[in-house]
Amino acid sequence: MTAQPPADASGLAVRLPAPLVTLLRRRDSNVFFLLFVLVAAIVFFTIQSPYFFDDRNAFNIGRAVSITGIAAAFATLLMISGGLDLSIGAIMNASGLAAAVIMVDPENSIILAFTIALGISAFIGFSNGIIVTKIGVNPIIATIGMQFVVRGMTLATRSGSALVRDRTFLELGQGELAIGTLEIPAPVILMLTTMLLCYLVLRFTQFGKYIYAIGDNASACRRAGINVAGMRIALYTLSGLGAGFAGIVLAGLTGAGIPYAAGSELSVISAVILGGVSLSGGVGVVQGTLLGVLLVGVLKNGMTLLNINANWQMVVEGSVLMIAVSLDQLKQRI
Repeated sequence: MTAQPPADASGLAVRLPAPLVTLLRRRDSNVFFLLFVLVAAIVFFTIQSPYFFDDRNAFNIGRAVSITGIAAAFATLLMISGGLDLSIGAIMNASGLAAAVIMVDPENSIILAFTIALGISAFIGFSNGIIVTKIGVNPIIATIGMQFVVRGMTLATRSGSALVRDRTFLELGQGELAIGTLEIPAPVILMLTTMLLCYLVLRFTQFGKYIYAIGDNASACRRAGINVAGMRIALYTLSGLGAGFAGIVLAGLTGAGIPYAAGSELSVISAVILGGVSLSGGVGVVQGTLLGVLLVGVLKNGMTLLNINANWQMVVEGSVLMIAVSLDQLKQRI
């Protein structure tokens, strides 16, 4: 027996088995798909490389994806509400560089560095929210414009990197927490903590329920008395804070704040979309984003161990992303 959805815009109909239709209609259907692909990828790379399945490599993967994961957790909240922030990478650079520059002077405290860096990040996110919600600029155009503004100001302020020497700052990115015989990298713990926090917000708070409602039908939310503009401004601000915190951790991990590094925002958004957050809003879960981040990390690490050319790695990563987006579009048809 098959379920027959309406024909799409081209007049073609998609015919799918009824059990598959039921699965695709679940909010967390992408989680099942990603979990299957992630396990399959782990099994494949374990068979192909003797160096893949060990504690050290697992922590290397975790450390590599943790920065993306921290920013992606907050970006998930924004994108579920129907928003989009393409200035995430620029915010990460600006925040990390600001904190590093402040810590160049040994007299300055780490609290001062974090406060100023996160304050800058929150202000940029807040500005994005105002431009999108109050002025009505398309989120893509608004945040791309902000990306250029922030990167230009960052490069104009300092063209070179700022080395971090403060031990406490470096521990944020390079430290480890001993749990039994395991030494878990600090960035991994920070990523998991951030993911858990965002999960709890979405799952158990009224704020989280409003996020889903606004993404599903913003007009109905306005009629119901929900402050949609205020919510979206708050979510853009949180997205900026998340990107800023990720930038600080990145500076601690690399030992330097750098003014420019392209592609960070695409890695974050790709992980969120892979995790099942719909581009139209209203759908998605944080655990899906976590799996999306891990899948990208496993694929990159495994292909590197197999000495696969970097260009072909991009082909594989892009193909996985397109499959995820296609599943999202397929779910919207049924």
